[in-house]
Amino acid sequence: MSELQVQPLNAAELPLEGRHLIEASAGTGKTFNITRLYLRLLLEKDLPVEQILVMTFTRAATAELKGRLGREIQRVHDHWDQLDDEFFARLRETIPAHKARILLQRALLCLDDAAIY
Repeated sequence: MSELQVQPLNAAELPLEGRHLIEASAGTGKTFNITRLYLRLLLEKDLPVEQILVMTFTRAATAELKGRLGREIQRVHDHWDQLDDEFFARLRETIPAHKARILLQRALLCLDDAAIY
């Protein structure tokens, strides 16, 4: 049996395959990182929102996460070329702006069907 390895989360480098458990105290950036992982799945893997499962512990957390995802997807869609941090610079290296905007628009249109529970 293998031991559980606890590592700091880097949303830009976490493999997008398999299952990942993000567990941390309140205010440590879980929602921030989940949002970035979600964006990577939308953009790098070209997954529709209906194929991405996100689970959290409470209804309030679910509502908060869904709202934050919607706002972030909209922000990234509207400001793709102006987002100036390393995470977005890395995405822009491999994903053309027109493709990113199409994928993000698709996500916004289908966000009500997102599997966030």
